[in-house]
Amino acid sequence: MELEVAGATESLVTDPSNAAAVQESLLVIRKLASCNTAARSKALRELTNWLPTQLEISDDEMKKLWKGLFYCIWHADKAPVQSNLIDRLSSMLLTLDVPLSLHYLSAFLTTLRREWSGIDVLRLDKFYLLIRRFVNSSFQFLKKHSWDLELTRRVMAIYQEKSLLANEKKFLGNGVNYHIVSVFLDEIKPYLPLTIETHEILFKPLFNVMINSQDKVLLGKIRNNVFEPLLCNGKSLLLLQKNHQTDIDSEVLNLGTIALKMGFAAKFYELGSSSDCFQGNRKVLFGLQKEFLKLEKELEASGIEVPFPSPQIDNGDEEVPDLVPIIPEPSETVTEGSKKSSKKKKKKKTPSNSQKHKATKENNNDNVMIPNGDNGVTSNGNDITFTDLFKANLQMEFEKVAEEEGLQKDGESSIIHDTSPITTTKVSKKRKRVKNGDVKESQNTNNEQENTAMKSGGDKSEKRVRFSIKNNLVWKPQSPLPPQSLRIPPSVTPRGSALKKGVPPGPIREMPSVGKKVKKKKVRKVMKTTSPAIKRLRKLQTLTP
Repeated sequence: MELEVAGATESLVTDPSNAAAVQESLLVIRKLASCNTAARSKALRELTNWLPTQLEISDDEMKKLWKGLFYCIWHADKAPVQSNLIDRLSSMLLTLDVPLSLHYLSAFLTTLRREWSGIDVLRLDKFYLLIRRFVNSSFQFLKKHSWDLELTRRVMAIYQEKSLLANEKKFLGNGVNYHIVSVFLDEIKPYLPLTIETHEILFKPLFNVMINSQDKVLLGKIRNNVFEPLLCNGKSLLLLQKNHQTDIDSEVLNLGTIALKMGFAAKFYELGSSSDCFQGNRKVLFGLQKEFLKLEKELEASGIEVPFPSPQIDNGDEEVPDLVPIIPEPSETVTEGSKKSSKKKKKKKTPSNSQKHKATKENNNDNVMIPNGDNGVTSNGNDITFTDLFKANLQMEFEKVAEEEGLQKDGESSIIHDTSPITTTKVSKKRKRVKNGDVKESQNTNNEQENTAMKSGGDKSEKRVRFSIKNNLVWKPQSPLPPQSLRIPPSVTPRGSALKKGVPPGPIREMPSVGKKVKKKKVRKVMKTTSPAIKRLRKLQTLTP
């Protein structure tokens, strides 16, 4: 590298006006390739201050500069340091003049392809990141200049001539081409939508590669990473449009519109049938042509019009209309005041919870249920009130039904809550002594209940089951819901037994519990036999006189 730098100095020092500038730039280039971190960071600061001031730099000097920058990235360790360095180098495209920016991008691609074969596996990721950031910065550079068609054409020509279709056989650098094609669609997404003319210029280098390149891997990368994602997004957008969905992702909308409206089917047919097309690439081109043609015919058959989205334009001078606040009219304020006063009046009445619930339901439905005739129920617009006579009649009916059904006062039914008792009689807190006659009567009644339970079950073990009306009844109100203190029986139908299977519905009964069957243990039968010793004794006894 030092010999190359020395040769550059000898050719440039002949001009005395440029001698000082050349020596200064060469010193900076030597420091950029240094192994010392402090020297590299100082040289990078000097470069970022010196390069934007230059209007034009020779091709040899720019190549030397990029060789120093290449080794500056080579020596950078740790991911945050590498990312910061790559961001600084790629963002310089936006700070330089347009001719110098194009020269800077061209020298970057040439240097990277020349040095690509010497990059080891451990340093490959940071150079992949460098390619991605430069592709993104080149699109940002075009956006800064409002996507000028001529400037866009010059930038894409640099990518085509210096990388994708470079004629240098010594330095292939195929990895650079593969990664540019792989990140192309991902990096253009933030800048979409664009005009149709801009899209044609952006896709032109890819079309030229598909015609002329003999690299099958590069052709497959273009198909898999550019046109197949466009095809998938086009199908998704068409399906969403058929289902009349308005909430569509911006990525699907932008990429799907490109696939549907750019006329790729006719373009691929033209490329595949041209005489300049490489014979091995025709199969890929005609395959893509069939897929895009099928998609375009489906769009035409559906009758859906997909407009091409308008490009993003930053209009700083355009005025944004101010939002005018809506001020309520005096009549509205009066109605609100009247509503508040009516709410206060309703609060004074203190209705029960069930009455509030019913009133809110009727307000929502705008239907007030009023029974026929004068039954003691009066409705005033949104509220329903009950007279004392109506409450007394309902209470008497409830007591009659409770006596007929045999409901206890202990709380067997779930209709009776803790809020108010059924009867108006007051129960004293003191415990009264029970006479012997009353005790005997209560014992006799308990014995009768036990006898009936024993007859039904026939077993000593007993199990008590309580019947809950709350879990077994379905409300079918045919009149306005009365207040909760009245405790009237509802008109209900049984929903099914709340008891266990095999138990008939009815009052509390004592059911026998099913006892567990005890398994009998099997006992082995042992045959009793006499031992040989006893047999000998018996034999001896028989032999002796």
